[in-house]
Amino acid sequence: MSSTDLSPTSTHVALMQHYAEMGKLYADLDASQQTWTTSSSSMSCAYVFVYLQVNGTLTFPGGPTLTFTGKGGVLGLGATGSLTGKASFNVDPNTLKGASGISFEAAGLSIGGGGFQITWYKNNKYIGHGEYAGAGVQLGTPGGGTGSFT
Repeated sequence: MSSTDLSPTSTHVALMQHYAEMGKLYADLDASQQTWTTSSSSMSCAYVFVYLQVNGTLTFPGGPTLTFTGKGGVLGLGATGSLTGKASFNVDPNTLKGASGISFEAAGLSIGGGGFQITWYKNNKYIGHGEYAGAGVQLGTPGGGTGSFT
């Protein structure tokens, strides 16, 4: 590759456009807004080459208790048992039951003792994050897909 093959201006413009679009996507977030955190939660994930399945239960103080089921893609092979953890949301959990447009990203922390993290979105906007720990072979590469709360 020579310097004539490089195009920093095009890349710069593309990056600025990307960050501007991301800014619009997250413009309604406020770190001081109300947060709902689970009193107890457990999640498990299983992945075989490109298929990812995530299941779990989220219990909030005073209710509700939600079940999350998500399916998507990931590169890897492994599974966790039911891992305990907590999750926090910036939307009232009562509005999530049966809501459409739910997607998620899952990423592993380690192999063996460790856990995984899951981030939820509604209509491509951030709504919450959970962290789960315990034994098992966790996600090595980030994965994600769509899901639902029931």
